[in-house]
Amino acid sequence: MRPRIIIAGLGTGREEELTLGTLKALEEAECLVLRTGEHALAPWLRERGIRFTTLDGVYNKSESFDEIYPEMIRRITALAEKGEVVVAVPGHPMVGERLTLELIKELPPAGFQVEILPGISQADSVIAASGRCCAEGLKILTAAELPVSQLDPGLSTVIIGISSSILASELKIQLLDVYPPDLTVVISRQKADGAVLTEEIPLHTLDHSRSFDHTSCLYLPALELGQLENYSFRHLVEIMEILRSDEGCPWDRKQDHQSLRQYLIEETYEVLEAIAMQDMDKLAEELGDVLLQVVFHARIAGERGEFSIQDVITGICRKMIDRHTHIFGDARADTAEEVVGNWEAIKKKEKGLKSHTQVLRDIPAILPALMRSYKVQKKAALVGFDWNRPEDAIKKAGEELKELEEAYRSGDENAIKEELGDLLFAIVNVSRFLNQEPELTLSAATEKFIRRFAYIEEHADKPLEEMTLEEMDLLWNQAKSEFKADPGV
Repeated sequence: MRPRIIIAGLGTGREEELTLGTLKALEEAECLVLRTGEHALAPWLRERGIRFTTLDGVYNKSESFDEIYPEMIRRITALAEKGEVVVAVPGHPMVGERLTLELIKELPPAGFQVEILPGISQADSVIAASGRCCAEGLKILTAAELPVSQLDPGLSTVIIGISSSILASELKIQLLDVYPPDLTVVISRQKADGAVLTEEIPLHTLDHSRSFDHTSCLYLPALELGQLENYSFRHLVEIMEILRSDEGCPWDRKQDHQSLRQYLIEETYEVLEAIAMQDMDKLAEELGDVLLQVVFHARIAGERGEFSIQDVITGICRKMIDRHTHIFGDARADTAEEVVGNWEAIKKKEKGLKSHTQVLRDIPAILPALMRSYKVQKKAALVGFDWNRPEDAIKKAGEELKELEEAYRSGDENAIKEELGDLLFAIVNVSRFLNQEPELTLSAATEKFIRRFAYIEEHADKPLEEMTLEEMDLLWNQAKSEFKADPGV
């Protein structure tokens, strides 16, 4: 028979908060262990003749928290090997109680039988004492192990275990990144008899001249959207739901996938412009605009029962996991090239592409022509259809230029169109060999042309329409010399 360990919640320290099930387990226990004797119920248990030992000695002997729980678990399991053990912990065993977490994690299910008896947690106590009702939901976090990413000001939140003024100061700094400093919060602490003392304070005064111990808790109310200092992805989704609702914005309600296409394209190019300018503030703003478009499309689809933003997120997370088998699976990839090879093989299998031609046709035809030809050439190169050296690609471009010249001399419009396309395709191939994105390279060349043209117009002594090409070319060469130190101009 597997050894049995009962983990019972003692509540916050008032005898009336003990559940009948826990009281019965305490009274009938042959071996009762309290995680700490520094609990308001400890004297009451002695008065009732309930014998127990504590694990306080482990705290006193251990030099770090890393040593405490392994030693506690060792002692508890040693006792359990001899017979049933009741381990009593403050509050609720499953709410902010590290010993319960470590026991469940470390004990093999086949080796031990673990039973949980609930209790009143510190979070329950502070909510009751403060008179707050959390019908919209409640999040409970632990001060010593607070994940800032889990803070959600849209939900009422209780943070337990604010055991020292140092921890309170650290906690305040973290909270002020998410909550407004003047937000009225409730701080609570238990007296020796288990009674709860509460105080309403502005958040920014949390660590000002007050005592803290292991019973100290903080209640943070849920905030409306307009009260927030910082926002999460969830809030963006919520805002879009409001804008698309019957009482929302007429313009937002009118949009559909087709009408939004132009905005997605525009926002994408504005992101690229911010990157080119190396303007990080602008990049953050423009990435937000792109993210808004994603949420907008997902909301429209959700209203039609097609897919939701959760489907979008789940899909891309699953794709990242499935295509990075060298991270989340057993595949091996030590170089970026091997990663690309794995990615392409997995992608081909996912999409059911059986031929290399299907891989090329899978590249969207709606892409800008330079970008699409670049991607097509990269895909073809993966199966060895490629030149060996950059010089070969450059030579091919020269041949295509000669063929264009011949077509021009022939006057055949169809031949000119075909050979011009071949030349552009060959130039894209050259850019690929030189590790240059043709779309970005051409964009930079266009900007350079505009700057030099502006120089001509600024330095001309008469309107451009009255100048000869030779006069403008002279100023053009001056512009090249003037901006020689700046290759981008």
